[in-house]
Amino acid sequence: TQVMDEARHVEAYKRLLHEKFELAYPINKALQKLLEQTLTDRRWDMTYLGMQVLIEGLALAAFQSIRDKSGNTLAGAVNAYVMQDEARHVSFGRLALRDYYPHLSDAERDEREEFVVEALYFMRDRFNQSEVWERLGLPTKVLDDIHYNSKQMNSFRGRLFSRVVPTVKDIGLWGSRVRKAFAEMGVMDYAKVDVVEQLANDGKVAEEFDKKMFVERSIAAE
Repeated sequence: TQVMDEARHVEAYKRLLHEKFELAYPINKALQKLLEQTLTDRRWDMTYLGMQVLIEGLALAAFQSIRDKSGNTLAGAVNAYVMQDEARHVSFGRLALRDYYPHLSDAERDEREEFVVEALYFMRDRFNQSEVWERLGLPTKVLDDIHYNSKQMNSFRGRLFSRVVPTVKDIGLWGSRVRKAFAEMGVMDYAKVDVVEQLANDGKVAEEFDKKMFVERSIAAE
């Protein structure tokens, strides 16, 4: 079902970007690198960890930004509906890994924790809007530095870590290496987030968009 969901998401975003906004950017190089690293690992749990926990967490943070701040009902609704699907994907991966990781050796668990730490530092430090500055003919390095410390990016990183940190704790990758890294990043408080409640709320927000879209269509039809 996830493959079917993702196919629908691709079609939805393709139409939204090309038919409504008429603007799209290629995949961010940092994200492409993380995807390649995740998908080329032949161990199923590493793919789950990379996709269902880290990259889905990144996606949910990005979708949440658009859902909550776009001011465009259609863009908000599309992202709300996609988040509703992605919440199921994260839940599936979380449950599978939570059952599997207690059976790993210390060396195997250390390898997974090192991957998590490296990926999160990478996502924190390397994701930017260079493609936007380049398209506009603006100085990329200068604006990347300014943007990194901006209120917008700090808010995005908060959403990212609020998605990933509690899930990493929930699946049992909570050794000293991970806790030290999260403490250095200043994100340990996110470990207190209730993952189940957070994902359930994504579904509730999607239902609210359903009601809003229904009202707007009804008014337009009058």
